[in-house]
Amino acid sequence: METSLVSLVMGSLTSATVGAAARLGVADALADGPATAAELAKAVDADRDALVSLMTALTALGIFARDEDGRYTNSPQSELLRTDHPDSMRHLTALLCGLYAQAAAGGLAEAVRTGTSVMPHAFGVPLYEYLEKDPETARIFDLAMQDWARPIGKILAEHVPFEDVRTVIDVGGGNGTLLKAILTAHPHLKGVCVDRPDTCRRAEAELRASGDADLAGRLTYRPADILREVPEGGDLYILKNVLHDWSSESGIQILGNIRRAMSAGADGSPTLLVIDPLAEHDSGAAFRNVIKMIVGEPNTRERTEADMRREAAAAGLQVVSLTPCPADLTVTTCTLA
Repeated sequence: METSLVSLVMGSLTSATVGAAARLGVADALADGPATAAELAKAVDADRDALVSLMTALTALGIFARDEDGRYTNSPQSELLRTDHPDSMRHLTALLCGLYAQAAAGGLAEAVRTGTSVMPHAFGVPLYEYLEKDPETARIFDLAMQDWARPIGKILAEHVPFEDVRTVIDVGGGNGTLLKAILTAHPHLKGVCVDRPDTCRRAEAELRASGDADLAGRLTYRPADILREVPEGGDLYILKNVLHDWSSESGIQILGNIRRAMSAGADGSPTLLVIDPLAEHDSGAAFRNVIKMIVGEPNTRERTEADMRREAAAAGLQVVSLTPCPADLTVTTCTLA
């Protein structure tokens, strides 16, 4: 038997074990130090013997470790699965190794056969309809998008000139993680986070519960279908990790809605930052299109710089610059044409 192929096939079980640890919160339970199997099982509310089986696999992978007394400990890799880690990947891991992996297992072959999206084949409905019906998965999805947005928010807050900006509108901004980073670093700014109604409801409740009165006074959530409309009034619009879920036709529609909002609602010269992977600067492109088949609409594919310029022009926007940034993303700066 070809061992390299077996290793690849077994990769799904590797992902499943890491995803289970993320869902259970094992790294959080070990944050204060080593724990025996019984102590860890109690902390994460799991069956001891089943947890030992899981941890045996995870320590063999080097995700977790054991000390000289046989107690389980975090490793540098599992530290990233802690909720309180500044670069936490806990919820992103839970999503990729959970819902996305399940969808691929259940619907990828049929999606390839028919040229359609994976989710309806795996679960009967598109991604966002599924999330509306499954609050727990929706919660994990929101937190995963938070994990994805956090480092980019820090980069934008440090490197984008906000001196002449008053209002930032994040289109498809999830729970507002990116905007929170920007508003925290620039106290003169106000922000509007635009997303689906269910996402906005959860994000508003989370913001109220945080007790951050200053941020709550400057950040508002606006439910909207971005394929139909985008709110006016922004000096700076941000569209991060949104276009890659949509076909070229839908992408032009979204960009056109932003262009109309830019034209109608702001003084001066509004700017749009489109932050998305582009093929020329994406080291993960080999699997990116598979993910698009899972979460995106049909006919969605990796965009190139030429695609980005063409879609922007079709929407009435002018591309001013394209700047590669970390996480295989490119910042495309657009103004009104």
